[in-house]
Amino acid sequence: MSDLQIEEAKATSKAQLGLAFEMLDMIKKRGLKAEPESYQCLIGACGRCGDTERATQLLARMHEDEIVADGVVYSWLVTAFSAESAWRKLSGNTDEDLPDWANGASVEMDWNKLQKRSIRERMGRLVSDDPVTSERELANFSRTTMQSVRDYARKRFGDKKAPTPQKEKVVDVRKKTFVSEPVLRQILLGENLLEIVYPDISIDTDNELCPRCSTLLTDDDVVGGWSCQDSQDYTTKCPTCSQKFVPHFCVQSTSASFNGSRGLGTPLMCERLSPWVLQKELRTTMADREGIEDLLDPEWREKETKNAVLWWNLILSFMRYRFPFSFLLQGSFDTNLIAPTPVDDE
Repeated sequence: MSDLQIEEAKATSKAQLGLAFEMLDMIKKRGLKAEPESYQCLIGACGRCGDTERATQLLARMHEDEIVADGVVYSWLVTAFSAESAWRKLSGNTDEDLPDWANGASVEMDWNKLQKRSIRERMGRLVSDDPVTSERELANFSRTTMQSVRDYARKRFGDKKAPTPQKEKVVDVRKKTFVSEPVLRQILLGENLLEIVYPDISIDTDNELCPRCSTLLTDDDVVGGWSCQDSQDYTTKCPTCSQKFVPHFCVQSTSASFNGSRGLGTPLMCERLSPWVLQKELRTTMADREGIEDLLDPEWREKETKNAVLWWNLILSFMRYRFPFSFLLQGSFDTNLIAPTPVDDE
């Protein structure tokens, strides 16, 4: 790889990592704590990106959340420093010294003595308490970004005018929870991209009837009936008669490639998966050789109904809990959907 390609790869990976850290800060702002596995994955990502600063910050954050760093975490931390060391040698920048243990030396470390520091400075101001006002303020960013995306979409999907986003057709299950500005930008981008890839998209979650008492369940009713932390339970519970049954939701689109339950152009009926079941199914899928690449490949989710069901459950979960999902559409676009954000000089 040339120096320019390496710099581009580093910038892209750090942008993706930055969004992940923004999510970690957002979770904390919501009054929640990340699971130990989340920290392990993030330190692993820091290792692959060679980002020693963020890797060290994660250790301090783990200490604040009373999570013990194990051998796996330590090995990824070593990887982060080793990757940064290799980059410095390649770029000729070897002025800054690295700790002895960063090159694989066996050194005993007292994690409890790590200095407590915040993850990082906020990227711009936080979103205001009024979500309507906040999204209006970010509309200019969305329009500017989407203009270049639509230009690409016309080349990628045809000469006809790219569809105008119609958010009322996308299920609105957003909660009044804190969303930071960088995350909100990615959410808006994802919603617009979803409309481009799947024109006239409709996700219906509010037409679920209890098979026993015929009560019409809302999306909140279905979510409220899940068995917490149970990855084996695919059912929800009716709030009226307590009957347990497998819930569903329906996805429709006018896209020529949209493959529904009865073939092209038909609605897709999906089993509604709880977050714990979804996590288990994702681990099974990502355990294959192709791993995450499958989830990003449009052909993979169109190949089998079970693949599409898993993918649309991901989209629905991310939308409900106000998380960015544009990366799930990366396979449909050549340009990077998560790119470094320009820093304005003040």
